[in-house]
Amino acid sequence: LTIMLRVARSALRLSPQMAQASASGSNAVRCMALDGMSGFKENEKVIEDMYFTKEDQRILGKLLNKVKTQSDVTDKHAAEGQKTAEMSALTAIVGKYKPTSDDIQKLIAWKHTQY
Repeated sequence: LTIMLRVARSALRLSPQMAQASASGSNAVRCMALDGMSGFKENEKVIEDMYFTKEDQRILGKLLNKVKTQSDVTDKHAAEGQKTAEMSALTAIVGKYKPTSDDIQKLIAWKHTQY
C-alpha cells in the first residue's frame, strides 16, 4: 500500500515529465517503477538491520555467559562475592514474598540466561 502511494505521489510530481516523455515511450513508466522500488529497498534494509542486530545481541549474550562461566571457575573468590551480592540484592527486592533460597538461586540463574 505504501509503495502504491509513493508511486501515485511520484506520478503527480512527474506529470510534466511524463507528458514530455510520452513521445519516448516507456521512460516514464520505468522512472515510476524505479521510484517505487526505492522505498522497498529502504524497508528491506531496515528489516535486515533489525535481524542482524538481534543476531548480534544473541551471539554476544552467549559469549557473555561463556566468559562469566570461565571467570567464575578461575576467580572463585570474586565469584562468591558476586553471588552473595546478587542474593542479598534479590532478597531485598522479593523478600516480602518469602522465597526459598532455592527459588532465589533459580531467579539468579534465570537472570544470567536472559540478561
